[in-house]
Amino acid sequence: MPSIVTYDGVRWVDFRKELKPRYGVVWRDIGLCYAFLALGVLAVAATPRGPAWTTAALVAAAACWTGYWLHSLFLFGHEAAHTNLAPRRRTNDRLGDWFVWLLYGSTTVNYRFTHMAHHAHLGDHEDTETTYHLCLSVLNMLKAVTGVHVLEVLLRKREQSEKRGESRARSTRTSSGVLASLRSFAVHAGLVAGLFLGGAELAALTWIIAVATVFPLLATVRTIVEHRHLDAPCDTDFSVELHGPVNRLFGTGPLARTFGAAGFNQHLLHHWDPAISYTRFAEMEEFFARTPLAAEMEASRIGYGTAVRALILEARRG
Repeated sequence: MPSIVTYDGVRWVDFRKELKPRYGVVWRDIGLCYAFLALGVLAVAATPRGPAWTTAALVAAAACWTGYWLHSLFLFGHEAAHTNLAPRRRTNDRLGDWFVWLLYGSTTVNYRFTHMAHHAHLGDHEDTETTYHLCLSVLNMLKAVTGVHVLEVLLRKREQSEKRGESRARSTRTSSGVLASLRSFAVHAGLVAGLFLGGAELAALTWIIAVATVFPLLATVRTIVEHRHLDAPCDTDFSVELHGPVNRLFGTGPLARTFGAAGFNQHLLHHWDPAISYTRFAEMEEFFARTPLAAEMEASRIGYGTAVRALILEARRG
């Protein structure tokens, strides 16, 4: 990246200094996530019960809505890992812990540790985030909605840490991770209990389904679509074979924006320079359009729906 210069002589290393995060936009978006989360739960709580089939349809729709916004909020934990919630790292980390990771059983520091290795080793055997090794098969989606995939991820990360010999540092992170998990469990249990005690049993059920099934499914699909080769066979074991780095640019259309909270629809740009906030991706894309990287950027552009369809078709062939 230090060698990238526009055709009119502007260096990336100079231009990027102007791309400070727009913190107001970030916190507006976090606030919207919480507002829409509350809307999904309250809509179920406020709707009178009808026939069983309409009640089931309402809960299913509200769970999908709520799970989507849980997933969107989760992506701001990623922004916290890149210190894009506040100018000072200590403040950034605390805000991330209490306003994002509170619901997800981790901390900004713990997530940052594994996530930075993902940036350094995308596509190779040292990558710490390898959900894209899975294809979009029915079996893998069932693993996602039943929690099996989450368990596999946790076990794999533990194995990776042991291979690196991260004893003392790992012990400290494990302790903070356990505390974060307990804190998160208490928050979810308290919310569900409060809804039950308040007579909003269906709202409590909506939250449970959203957290336990919809959120992990969306997180799994998103990662696969971002980084998996479209023609990668399902029977290839990428813990043995080398997958190689893949990044995509999904554009700014309605579908891409819907599934691209916190700028994930322009994920290629994030991997080119991870320190840049999603609030400045428009300027970033305009800059690279005036450099030799423009061709590579356009070659990576694909519709979100097109990518999903291609991955599903490859899974069927596999």
